[in-house]
Amino acid sequence: PNAAKDIARALARAAATAADNDPRARDMLRELGAHLGNHWKNSGAISLQGAVSGAAIGSGREVAMSLLMSAGADPARDARAAEVAVAAFSAVGDDSAVKDLFAKLPQGACPHTSATAALRGLARSDRLDQDASAVARLVRVVHAVLSTTIEDCIGMSPGNASLGSRAPRSPSAVLPQRALAELLQAAADSGPPGALLEALMALEEMGQCLPADGATHLLNWCLHEEDIGAAMVAERMLRSVGLSFTAYDALLKLYAKTDGQTAARLFKDMLASGYKASEGLCGSLMARCGEHKNVDFAEEVADYLRRRSMMSLATYKTLMKVYASCGLYDKACDLYEELLKTEIKPDSVMHSCAVKFAVKSGRKSLSEKLFMTAPQIDVHNYMCLIRAAGREGDVHRALELFTQLKERKPELLDSTVYNCALDACVVNGAKAEVAQILKEMEAAGVRNCVTYNTLIKGHLAGGDMVAAQKSLSDLCSSGLSPDSASFNGFLSAAVTSGDFKKLWQLVGEMDSNGVRLDHYSVSILMKAARKTSDGSEAKRLLDVLDRPGVRVCEDEVLLNTALDACAYRRDNQRLARILREFGESKIRPSVQTYGLLIRARSVLRDIRGCRALWRQMINERGLAPSHVTLSCMLDALVCAGNTREAVQLFEEWSPKVPPNTIMCATMLKGYASSGESDKAMKLFHDMQARGVRVNHVAYTTLIDCQARAGNTKQAEELLRQMESDGAQPNMITFSALIKGHCVKGDLDKALATFETMLSRGISADTVVLNTILDGCVRHGRFELADNLIAELPRYGVEPSQVTVSIIVKMWGKRRCLNKAFDAVRGHLRTAAARLDAKVGNCLISACFHNNAPERALQALDEMKACPRWDGPDANTYEAIISLLANHGLCREAVDCLAELEQLLARDAAPTMRSPPADMLETLRAAIHRHGLEHELGGRVPPCSRGPRPSAVEGCQLGMKSAYSTAAGGRSQQQRRRQGRY
Repeated sequence: PNAAKDIARALARAAATAADNDPRARDMLRELGAHLGNHWKNSGAISLQGAVSGAAIGSGREVAMSLLMSAGADPARDARAAEVAVAAFSAVGDDSAVKDLFAKLPQGACPHTSATAALRGLARSDRLDQDASAVARLVRVVHAVLSTTIEDCIGMSPGNASLGSRAPRSPSAVLPQRALAELLQAAADSGPPGALLEALMALEEMGQCLPADGATHLLNWCLHEEDIGAAMVAERMLRSVGLSFTAYDALLKLYAKTDGQTAARLFKDMLASGYKASEGLCGSLMARCGEHKNVDFAEEVADYLRRRSMMSLATYKTLMKVYASCGLYDKACDLYEELLKTEIKPDSVMHSCAVKFAVKSGRKSLSEKLFMTAPQIDVHNYMCLIRAAGREGDVHRALELFTQLKERKPELLDSTVYNCALDACVVNGAKAEVAQILKEMEAAGVRNCVTYNTLIKGHLAGGDMVAAQKSLSDLCSSGLSPDSASFNGFLSAAVTSGDFKKLWQLVGEMDSNGVRLDHYSVSILMKAARKTSDGSEAKRLLDVLDRPGVRVCEDEVLLNTALDACAYRRDNQRLARILREFGESKIRPSVQTYGLLIRARSVLRDIRGCRALWRQMINERGLAPSHVTLSCMLDALVCAGNTREAVQLFEEWSPKVPPNTIMCATMLKGYASSGESDKAMKLFHDMQARGVRVNHVAYTTLIDCQARAGNTKQAEELLRQMESDGAQPNMITFSALIKGHCVKGDLDKALATFETMLSRGISADTVVLNTILDGCVRHGRFELADNLIAELPRYGVEPSQVTVSIIVKMWGKRRCLNKAFDAVRGHLRTAAARLDAKVGNCLISACFHNNAPERALQALDEMKACPRWDGPDANTYEAIISLLANHGLCREAVDCLAELEQLLARDAAPTMRSPPADMLETLRAAIHRHGLEHELGGRVPPCSRGPRPSAVEGCQLGMKSAYSTAAGGRSQQQRRRQGRY
């Protein structure tokens, strides 16, 4: 079959591409069909089916059907041929062909048999892993055709001829159970993620039962893969026929690890159904509860065992582990005391664990009692009590225990025990005792790297950097090799103090000693990258992620810190790489990690990826979101412009995750971005009614929302309410209100609000001043703009690139190009000043607005010549070429086109792949208009229309219309883009 499929696929592809005068490929296909037709009815049906599938893949349905006919297998006349065809087209996912074949089944053919062939054809296909929806689509198709057949049979029944509209409703078609079970098992074993869940949901929607033959296999697969979504659908489907004990067994083990409440409900159902839980099943359930911290269900299972006197040493130990994994050391100790009251005797392992748990729970008397009654000397018990004494500051007790162990079992003393006693003394500053232990360790020859690391940790905790450095020097000179733990404390101290020079000195020292940065080291550096205000230092810290051997997805803490740092720094390239590595890793993220992953996808503007992560967390893993994770998902939806979806999600989870300030502030931001100021106010009143604290961020967002909508009076009232609630407005708050006044053209109120802000001791920054300056230019208040520019030094604000752009725009509108050029050149003369391409774009547009294309070319030359001026970029060339063409300067436009093509050729990540079609059309039209086709036509490439980045289009339209005075000649979209630019 495989050979027939491969040959047919190759021939079909050749037939599809061969010239009309070369029919060899089709002749060979007919020859193959004739060969298979000699014995397809006996043992060669599978080979024929494979050949038809291959032909369908290679060239489509028509060629595949011709292959069938050349084999003498006509599906419209022969029932067996119909089964072969149905199976072949099901295997390649051609659902429409399957429908057509069912509609034309020959006389005497059994639809149920053909349905079996269709389901098995896909189940045995090697393409099942390529389409997650293939199984769900096919079962819908097969169910539909079988239902139609049943309805036709009922309609032709003589008994129904007189019933008219009162004819009985046709029963739902039942899919072939064995074939369906085979297909579902194939979807589970070979299908892509989500294929089984989608197929089960389709079957449930059609009212189908889960095949009994495959139910156990499917549930065990769900247990192995922890696919709680598919398991829950399977459980609902099995409810109609009743769950077997094996079904309860698999479901309980899965739910115990993922959803304790559902597990408790199912456990009660199992007992009510007459099944009994064995000690082995109960022990397995409790062990799984420990992995997911489902304490309530573990206690319910233990109570079941107690009621039947079935508690054993093994179940007591398992329940104790559950308590310990959840940090419930008090309950673990109570359970041990309960065990002592029974006839069951604890073993030495359980006794040792009880000592440790008593220490961790602070039950000192119990720990001492258990220690004294230990059946044998256990070095781990001694170490546990020594550590506890060290934490309590009882150095005398720690040394007493150490001495006691030394006297009773001196052969048990090794470097681990010595280091434990040393740590208890170091953290409490017992210098004499530290010196004595070090002397004994020297004599015993048990000093190791951990010894020096313990000293370093203690010195750093006490703030004695000199002593810590000496310990590190002693470690290096002792002949021992330092490890990453030897340096991590120093790295953390350098980050805390903000001493990056020392930080990089330490990293260099680690490199020179051959010490690899471990997960903890890299995590420290990522936290520093997130924390620092120095962009160059942040970039250098993030470069550590590119080092060989750094595997971010091998440790969840490192993954979280790296995601947080890259997302904060908007390092999209590394974010994308980390997410790719995460997709290939086996890490099972926690709820906190899901939040950071969603945030990272949001930064990359991948809202589909955000939704996929959310579905995986909720549906497949059965995890409940935290406030932080839900806030990340809401923010992702809001940033993607899907405010309505964010509102639905917010309302869906509000009963389970009570809204907090961050969640509400995110929703307010969504309403602000979508211009729904009324809904923002409604949410604000709901927050007050629920007692949710409205902080300065939420108030600022709300003020910004009202200001954007032009409701400046409402915004001012919110500012007063904000101050009465004790939330102090900051510069961003006032900036939002000032922007609202500027949008309305009320510059006097904007300036009054600005003066109010200054009077409260809030310093002005470039954002606020640029907002007012832009408002003055937009509304023609040029004298006010001149005064504001002159006052910039008084406010202690250096003009930014945005400031220069606004000034250039102002002089362009005032028909003073020389002053526009002076503003740009004056800014470049200041120390460390840089300009981006957008400033140059503004200057070029100002030149064209003033009908001075030669000055625009001069501006272009200055952009190219100045080392501190980024540009020109592709957007610059796109605009200047179009504008030069419109002014009849075709030769200059073609020269600029050549420069644009060179720029695109050397740009590793171009904003556009080729010169835009509309720009080329404009240029070609200008060349034709001026009769220059012979001279210039060959230098302009042909137009090839295609999708263009919206950012490029928006920038070009903004530049073309930035200085237009005829408002009626511009579209609303152009005016909006002009404002944004």
